[in-house]
Amino acid sequence: MLQTGIQQNELFAEYAPLLEALGITLVDISRVDHGLTVGISIIIMTKDHEVSIAECSKVYKLVYPRMEMKLGERDLQLEVSTPGLQRTMRDYYEFSLYTGKRVRIYDTGYAQWVSGVIESSDDKSITLTSAQIGDSTEIVESMVVDFSKIQKAKLDYRWEDNSHGN
Repeated sequence: MLQTGIQQNELFAEYAPLLEALGITLVDISRVDHGLTVGISIIIMTKDHEVSIAECSKVYKLVYPRMEMKLGERDLQLEVSTPGLQRTMRDYYEFSLYTGKRVRIYDTGYAQWVSGVIESSDDKSITLTSAQIGDSTEIVESMVVDFSKIQKAKLDYRWEDNSHGN
């Protein structure tokens, strides 16, 4: 089930502005404690190009010392990566990041998967263009889906979208 509130997460609130100053958007940050080890996973993206290894490295070098100082004696395992081609979305906030990208959602209203390009989103719904419901060949030019009807969501990369500039 999708959640809301990643932007109120303490780690997100601390690191999103730092990364934004580098032109990098923080998509997600999570922490898992394993005894004396703390695992932190950071997902990043940029608005105008695909994230490079150099940018992941830059984020790692910025974040690691700050986190290590806060943890004291505990060991830190830090991973910085991109959302990937078929990222499973965890928070409504992510829809605003992927405007113009294809998404696949499980809509409980239709009781099936809906695929479309995110045109816009607000705090209650998303608007999809070129939407396809289930296995239907019919394309719906524009449809609004309330977040309350979205059970699951993930990016839905399709090679044929690249030929159209998406």
